[in-house]
Amino acid sequence: MPQQHKLIKIFNLEFEIIIVTIKDLLKKYQGEIDRLDLEVLLAHSLGKTREFVLIYPEKELTSYQSSVISKLLKRRISGEPIAHLTKHKEFYGLDFIVNKHTLVPRPETEMLVENVLSHVISHQSLKKVSIIDIGTGSGCIITSIANTLENNKKQSTLDAKCIYCAIDISKEALKIAKKNATIHKVDKKIKFLPGNLLTPLIENYKLENKDSKIIIIANLPYLSKEIYESAPIDVKKYEPKSALYSPEQGLQHYRKLLLQIRENLASHSTLHISCFLEISPEQKQQITKVITTIFPLAQIEFKKDLAGKWRVCRIEIN
Repeated sequence: MPQQHKLIKIFNLEFEIIIVTIKDLLKKYQGEIDRLDLEVLLAHSLGKTREFVLIYPEKELTSYQSSVISKLLKRRISGEPIAHLTKHKEFYGLDFIVNKHTLVPRPETEMLVENVLSHVISHQSLKKVSIIDIGTGSGCIITSIANTLENNKKQSTLDAKCIYCAIDISKEALKIAKKNATIHKVDKKIKFLPGNLLTPLIENYKLENKDSKIIIIANLPYLSKEIYESAPIDVKKYEPKSALYSPEQGLQHYRKLLLQIRENLASHSTLHISCFLEISPEQKQQITKVITTIFPLAQIEFKKDLAGKWRVCRIEIN
């Protein structure tokens, strides 16, 4: 396609400039970058919707816009996650801020939200439930759950008093989680605690409430060394390894969490504990052994994601 030119006159002097359109950039980078990513980044850079990019391909860009867009596209070509470039990611129908301190929310993690919501809503007899999100990251899980349940309360479809807690060892991640909760107007409902696994909750809050239901949600690091090393470059190079890799075939973090639960919560006979864990599909048998070693009488259920892979492990204790 021949380049378009335009003559401009400044102080009686004529200058020829090259006109760059959306269509030009789409053609220039085709084959180098996924088409959808290309359209999303163009829309983000222009402050428009993706539909705008598709409807107005002849839209002329300023030299500044063209420069900004080109830099973003080159960063994407080098492997940087598109969510880091736009600083946003949709999850469970809500928009979340993400950055280098948090994992990019994955569609399969929505299963955790769905399973917890279904569990709470189906137990209408519950009077009080504490929902604890371990390794909250961007806060997408706890914010989505709180947003849904609090709206259900307004619609009088849920009577239980819900207490929400988000824990993360990264204070930087916790800042992002608070921002996301604020955006979705549930920040006053959620208690944010810095620390490792259940430690800050155990040290600072009483958990001996009679007849209380505790739901623990965890999307902890669960990639084994082999799987982490084979992960795509946009994962290994740009997302925090501490949020992805775990020793002991990817199960060290979960083993430590379950031991904490046994030593600090399960001894209270009046506490009813449910755990919802996201796992890697090949870990089904391994994590079953870990669970039954720590909780021989626990009820364990696994659920598959939309790809037919084992993704969520539910554990009923007490």
